[in-house]
Amino acid sequence: MHCRYGKVYANNDEFMRHFQNYVQNMIIIDHMNQFTHQYSTFYGENEFTDWSDEEFRRILLPVGSFKNMRERATFISSSIDQRKLTKWDVHEEIPEHFDWRPYKVVTPVKSQFKCGSCWAFATVGTVESAYAIGTGELRNLSEQQLLDCNLDNNACDGGDVDKALRYVYDEGLVTEYDYPYVAHRQDQCALHGTKAYIKSAVFLHQDEASIIDWLIHYGPVNVGINVTGDMKAYKGGVYTPKKWECENKIIGTHALNIVGYGTWKETNEKYWIVKNSWGQNYGMENGYVYFARGINSCGIEDEPVGVLA
Repeated sequence: MHCRYGKVYANNDEFMRHFQNYVQNMIIIDHMNQFTHQYSTFYGENEFTDWSDEEFRRILLPVGSFKNMRERATFISSSIDQRKLTKWDVHEEIPEHFDWRPYKVVTPVKSQFKCGSCWAFATVGTVESAYAIGTGELRNLSEQQLLDCNLDNNACDGGDVDKALRYVYDEGLVTEYDYPYVAHRQDQCALHGTKAYIKSAVFLHQDEASIIDWLIHYGPVNVGINVTGDMKAYKGGVYTPKKWECENKIIGTHALNIVGYGTWKETNEKYWIVKNSWGQNYGMENGYVYFARGINSCGIEDEPVGVLA
């Protein structure tokens, strides 16, 4: 495994600790796969397989980070009438499948590494797509700028999407090339380069239809989820965590982007196409998760946010 994922261990003791984690996690993975035969989900080895649960928690946001987000927000609008924004024709047939990736408005999946910066990656991912759809130019924008310059948030110790989007509205984002990611907060905010700005951000209605409406007509959607331990071993299929696990076995929260939706034909499972920030070796299709759709699994439909640029 250390060869496959470029793992480097400081000494033999560290190697043995991670090897023990790996063995224990592979036993758990085998057990989980025995109980998914009626679903499409399957689990397997990835770069997290030698991590302990505590290591994995460090890249997540604290439990409850998305609770009452609408009430706490000072930038994202919750008063807007989505029906006035929508381009939806009541006689228009809703597509069975939609995906923004072929339209070249979604950057490749990135990696936050061992840093609790998913809030920055989800923010930047939403802004990248909104800017590309609004201007016709897809830019690979800088997460590191948010870590260094958005001091209302806490870099690798977590952050708030509302505060991050306000920063982007006020200050704009430079490119990843001009401000590369180093996975920790640096001592200074060193900005240079042209910037991409947004016009507004809105909370969508908390249901599948409203998310699909925005997704089709405006672009990818920023969402948050509660995370259970089995998500770190997700390899493919439609990830459908059990309701009681989402309520009682939460190890943290996580911010991501919905870029499309569809239905798994063999099992008729509806899913969101979700862009993650755990690298391209994770999940399926170079870093994506097919997440259960329409049942608010682990809160994915609780706080959807749309962005316009």
